Amino acid sequence: MKAIHLIYIVIIIALIALFESCEYEYIEFAEQPVPPPPDTNDTIPVHQISFTLAIEPIFEEATCTNCHNGSLTPDLTEGNAYNSIMSNGLAVPFDHTNSMIYTYPHPVSGSHGTRYQNTAQTDSIYLWIYQGALDN
Repeated sequence: MKAIHLIYIVIIIALIALFESCEYEYIEFAEQPVPPPPDTNDTIPVHQISFTLAIEPIFEEATCTNCHNGSLTPDLTEGNAYNSIMSNGLAVPFDHTNSMIYTYPHPVSGSHGTRYQNTAQTDSIYLWIYQGALDN
């Protein structure tokens, strides 16, 4: 009988020690840094970025279409990408900071599992948004 009481006391002491050893540290997450835009020096003429010729191929190259192929929103397949991006509010014309199609898969500061492969791709997307996110 005393052995059972002793076992209960040991278990209670072990549980108290376990709970006393737990320490919670709360981590405050800062907002994701806004990716830096490419240099748009006004003295250098910037060509018009074509969504069809320059932006749609990026989604294939960066393997976005492995998941976003019509079965997952947004549909980034050729011919469907523009309407899907715009109807879901993922690109805000002239505003890259609020355009998730630019910030979410950004290779430096993005939080998406799959990201654009290089800054040339993000620069093209930035310039497309900067130029009004046109369907061209």
